[in-house]
Amino acid sequence: MYVSTKDKIKYMVTKWIRSLLFIMFTIILCNGCGKVQKDIKNRGLTIYQEARSSWVRNFNPLIPDGSARWPTSSGIYEPLFIYNSITGKHVPWLALDFNWETGNRILIMTTRNNVKWSDGEPFSAKDVSFTFNYKRLHRGLDTRDSWGYLNNVNAISDTTVRFEFKRIYVPGFDDIASQPIVPEHIWKDVNDPLKFPNPIPVATGPYTEIIRFENQLWELGKNPNYWQPGKPQIKKLRFPTFPSNEQVTLALISGNLDWAGAFIPAIDRVYVKKDTVHHKYWFPQTGHTTFFYVNTQNPVLSDANIRKAISYSIDRKLVVKVGMYNYTVPAHVTGISGRLSNWHHPDIEKKENWVQYNPDKANQILDQAGYYINKNGIREKADGSIISFDIIIVSGWSDWIRSAQIVSQNLKDIGIIAKVRTYDFGAWISKMQKGEFEMAVGWTEKGSTPYPLYRGMMSSKYVRPIGETSVANWHRFGLPEADSLFLKFEQTSNMNEKKIIMYKLQDLFIDNAPALPLFAEVSWAECNTKYFTNFPSKENPYATLSPNYHPEHLLVMVNLKNR
Repeated sequence: MYVSTKDKIKYMVTKWIRSLLFIMFTIILCNGCGKVQKDIKNRGLTIYQEARSSWVRNFNPLIPDGSARWPTSSGIYEPLFIYNSITGKHVPWLALDFNWETGNRILIMTTRNNVKWSDGEPFSAKDVSFTFNYKRLHRGLDTRDSWGYLNNVNAISDTTVRFEFKRIYVPGFDDIASQPIVPEHIWKDVNDPLKFPNPIPVATGPYTEIIRFENQLWELGKNPNYWQPGKPQIKKLRFPTFPSNEQVTLALISGNLDWAGAFIPAIDRVYVKKDTVHHKYWFPQTGHTTFFYVNTQNPVLSDANIRKAISYSIDRKLVVKVGMYNYTVPAHVTGISGRLSNWHHPDIEKKENWVQYNPDKANQILDQAGYYINKNGIREKADGSIISFDIIIVSGWSDWIRSAQIVSQNLKDIGIIAKVRTYDFGAWISKMQKGEFEMAVGWTEKGSTPYPLYRGMMSSKYVRPIGETSVANWHRFGLPEADSLFLKFEQTSNMNEKKIIMYKLQDLFIDNAPALPLFAEVSWAECNTKYFTNFPSKENPYATLSPNYHPEHLLVMVNLKNR
């Protein structure tokens, strides 16, 4: 076919124009990609931690856990030391070091001298003294009963705080060390701190500016006066809410979320496989246990044998397989797991093992207790009323919900009705702390030894009337024999003596079954390293990855980097 010179020229020009347009489009697209990447960095680190149906602007770090915003108590406000659950050590923070004196009756702490509050005012030991004495003045703030063992707290210089104890209480260091510190020059004028929402916080943490606070989304900006040079590197934090773990997973996959502490089923297939380079997770066992709580103030559940019958009915292997996707292991009868297993009683295998699945044993105990199965297959009390309970769970926490559903079916198999009820986190934690529940799945007190676990399970000092907030012992169980052992444990620093005392506490726990261990607790944590790096990992275990561990997640926030 003949093609004229004119047509050839026209074709070549057209081709050249098309090539030029393609090149220009590519340049624009690449620039756009760079802009998107820059915009994502500028948006800040997006974190999922809170599961709440609505926001309340409350940045008061002194009210009970669960009522304030995250990370109010570790991010905005800071503690004296941070306990690292991976290393098992306390990291100096607002305080540099400490010393015990006078036979462990005096604790001396040295604070940093280069710290400023976010408004530019200097931080000093006087702020530490003020914080503790403020809790003494407003006893509703003293949820851990610090003034049950403290006699005086005084700043003896700008960098030295003296804690005088009423009695020897070595574990008191943990509570003192983790206390968020507030500025005297701001809080001295607050008359009712329990009702104070603290909407514009003045603090020492890395992120103190409230950039944005809207329904379902809030943002924190950097503290211009932060005391760690060059930290934090990331300019802001974003906190959206999601109604379920499933939506968290989708947000992680899409890149709309950078850091989360959520349960994700089949995580290697569902999350990691989507981007093997950047999609990471780390689920370390931190030595603690997730419990099935039963309210011991309930007339039926007040009987230790009934609690054991309930425990015998629970198929923990099935709970771990179906509810937890085999990410963990069934609980030990002591409630002590993982890193803390070296505290187990040497004769523990000889003890009653009521965490073992044995529905026949459960039925036997209930029959002997006079709770018989009626024609409908339901256990009845002597007055003819049926045994029925609610199990309360945080809505959207699919791992706990699935686990509770299995427990519910297990209980049905022995004639006990147990319905799973879900609540948003705020409502759930309120019910737990006030003891306004019958059954629930929940976490336990954490520490470097099993002492906080058992204190939270059996100490009479934490027992509060139903409706009154308690930071621990949600199930309302107190045991005088345990109280005396706690006192002995508190007074010694000798490890052999501590272990002998702990063995006796284990015996009491097994005998009384105040709460029922379900499975070894796993530190859920996922991250997307596409835009931000230096997250903790199995290869770089400088802290737990989970954003749910406060104040430990403060270690992560100040060490993250922009890519």
